[in-house]
Amino acid sequence: MTAELGPDWRANFLKFEEKPFSAASIGQVHRATTLAGADVVVKVQYPGVAESISSDLGYLRSLLTASSFLPKGLFLDNTIKVATSELNWECDYVREG
Repeated sequence: MTAELGPDWRANFLKFEEKPFSAASIGQVHRATTLAGADVVVKVQYPGVAESISSDLGYLRSLLTASSFLPKGLFLDNTIKVATSELNWECDYVREG
């Protein structure tokens, strides 16, 4: 929050619940109230998630290529390319909004 909104980010809200009411693999969701009084949710991405996608999928490619886990007929390069694109979209909260 500090990296995106600055050290005084709490000044953007009347209320911000510290404890998330939902969480997933790339982030968590907090209830908040805007300065205008609107109840909102704030989706916070875990630090480093977006940056780790390429390296994580690279490790997966290496593992699948070096092992017998790769199913016959799977076009690994295309599968990794599609997974990279979709995971990058998932991390783009501006696009999602």
